[in-house]
Amino acid sequence: MTNDFRLLLAGLAALASVLPTPLAHANDSSASLAAGGLQFVENRAITMEAEDLHIGLREIRVRYRFRNTGTDDIETLVAFPLPTLSVGEEGNYVIAGADPINVLGFEVSADGERVVPSVEVKATLNGVDVTDVLKRHDIPLTMNAGNVDAYIKEIERLDQLPQETRRELERYGLADWATNYKTGGEPTANPHWDTHITFYWFQKFPAGRPVEITHRYRPVPRYFFFAEEDLAPDAGLRRAYCIDKEFDRKARTMLARPEAEYGALAGRELKYVLTTAGNWLGPIADFRLTVETASLDTLVSFCAPSARRTSPTTLEFSSADYSPEDDLKILFVQPLPE
Repeated sequence: MTNDFRLLLAGLAALASVLPTPLAHANDSSASLAAGGLQFVENRAITMEAEDLHIGLREIRVRYRFRNTGTDDIETLVAFPLPTLSVGEEGNYVIAGADPINVLGFEVSADGERVVPSVEVKATLNGVDVTDVLKRHDIPLTMNAGNVDAYIKEIERLDQLPQETRRELERYGLADWATNYKTGGEPTANPHWDTHITFYWFQKFPAGRPVEITHRYRPVPRYFFFAEEDLAPDAGLRRAYCIDKEFDRKARTMLARPEAEYGALAGRELKYVLTTAGNWLGPIADFRLTVETASLDTLVSFCAPSARRTSPTTLEFSSADYSPEDDLKILFVQPLPE
C-alpha cells in the first residue's frame, strides 16, 4: 500500500485510540482541502496574460503572467488563502510532515525573486471570531495540523485544563467532553472550530510591464476506496468527474484482477479553486492546465472534453480567453499496492 494510504490508516488508528466514536465512520475516507490560486484587491487595470497550472498528487505549481495596462505603477495586496481547516472530528486530513501554520508548504516568488509573505491565522465558530479565546489559554489554532502525535498530545492537554477553563470552552462551543470517550470509557476533549490561514504580501505591478508570479504547494486530496458501484450510470463520482467509456473499461479491468483487494481500487479526489480569483481585467488570455498522474497504471478523469494526452502520464487542457465557470475537480484511480 502506498505511503499516503499507510499514513491515512495509521493516523486514523492512532486517533481512534483516543477518539474512537466519531472516527468510526472514517476508516476508508479522508477529507480534502480545495486550495486554489492567488487573489488580490480588485484592480481593473491588471490583466492576466497567462496562467500555467500544473497539478499532480505530490505538488501543485502555478505560473502567472500579469500586466498592468495603466499608465501608473500599481502596488496592491496579494493573498493566498488556504482552505478552511476544520479542527475536530471532521478534520481527518492526510498532511504528512506539515508545518502547523504553513500546512501545505506554500512557496511564492515574483520575477524569480523569493517572496516571504506575512501570515494571518484566525479561528472561527459559526462565523464568530474566537481566536482570542483560544490564544488566551495557549491552545494552538491548528492543533498542530498534519502531526498525529502532536494532535493527540494537544487533546490530552485539553483534558488536563482546569474546570473553569473547560467550562469557558464549552460555553463558547469550542470543545465538549460529552461526545468523545477513550478506550476505557473516560470522556476526552472533542474540539470544534475552523481555522483560517492566509498568506499575503504587497506586490508592485509596473506600468506596461509583465510581472511573473509563481507559487507551489502540496495538495491534500481525499483518499477513499473506489469500487464497481462508483461506475454505475447514476453514480455521483461518474457525473462529478465526467468518467468516459475508456476510463470505465480500464477501471473494470483493474477491478477484475485477482490482486484487486476486496474488489476495490485506490481512489483520490483532488480539488482546485478556479473561480474565486476574478479580480483582474477580463478573462485569462492564455490558460494551460497539465494534470500529471502518479504512474502508468493511474487512471485520471476530469470535466474538460478537449483535454488531450501529451505523454503516458500527462494530460493537457488549454484555452484562450478563459473564464472558468466551475472549480476544478480531478479523480485519480489506481490499483491498491501491496
